[in-house]
Amino acid sequence: MMENLYEPSLTNNEVDRTRSYEISNLFFVAAFGGIFAITILGIQNAKWLKIEKKDIQLLAIISIVLIIAKLAVVYAIGQQVIPIDEKYIKFIGRLFGVACFFIFFAFLDKPYKEHLAVDGGAESLWRPGFAAIIFSGLIDALVTLFLLAL
Repeated sequence: MMENLYEPSLTNNEVDRTRSYEISNLFFVAAFGGIFAITILGIQNAKWLKIEKKDIQLLAIISIVLIIAKLAVVYAIGQQVIPIDEKYIKFIGRLFGVACFFIFFAFLDKPYKEHLAVDGGAESLWRPGFAAIIFSGLIDALVTLFLLAL
């Protein structure tokens, strides 16, 4: 029985490791892709870092609230309730995305540092980031056109 004390307890190579993007680079996804892009990749990264389910749910709720707020602002600009030229809508969308990034950063920073402390690396953000920016741009354009047409 005593010899079991000296055997490694994690002999299986299937250790459930965390994964992550370089979370500071998610800023660029937010700045260029807006709120939809940062929400998609931010929640994926939160799941990879295995943060608590309640925190992931809170991030999803905050993201949805920010998306609704952004859509309300776009609609208000389109209806000229807010006296801002429509050419600033893209900039406003990016501001909402950057605000969402800082919220994700607050939740992901500590788990990301813990991930790095156990020799975790950062996944490449090029392909998923580019895809999220393109996808988000299309969704954003369609929704904005719809809201401005109302």
